[in-house]
Amino acid sequence: MGFLKGLRQWLRMNKQEMELKSLAIGMNSSVDITQDLHIIMLDYDVEDIALVEESVKELQEFWRLGEAEIFRTKHGYHVFFWFNIVPYGRLKMIIEYAKFVDPLYKYISRFYNHRTIRVAGKYDHQDIVFVKVIKSKQYVPTAYERDIGSMKREEHRSLREGT
Repeated sequence: MGFLKGLRQWLRMNKQEMELKSLAIGMNSSVDITQDLHIIMLDYDVEDIALVEESVKELQEFWRLGEAEIFRTKHGYHVFFWFNIVPYGRLKMIIEYAKFVDPLYKYISRFYNHRTIRVAGKYDHQDIVFVKVIKSKQYVPTAYERDIGSMKREEHRSLREGT
């Protein structure tokens, strides 16, 4: 009897540990909640990076955005505009305007006052990998935007790498 009880307890603990491993670590878009300021983060659930690049370049041109960093995930791409600090209302408009962004990501953005995007792997390995930077000719960030964006980029790196 003791063996079976111990086995059941071990199986239960193992199941809980597996469930915890399936949870993902996310990063919030907020940079200053007292002033409603956010970085721009987008989630693309498409496999074709050319579509993501097309969308990013269109956003840069239409919304006069700065450079963008693209990361590949298991199911698509994440894009960060680290040096564009905007109110959430503007962020929602940019998300809604963006082509090929995950429809669920667009839908959920309507109901919250921030965006959260997964940073660490929720699978058995880290599935978020840097791909490239798309430069912008139209936007030069302020010193404040560069400082805040650099901190958010470092937050993303440390969460991704687990340091």
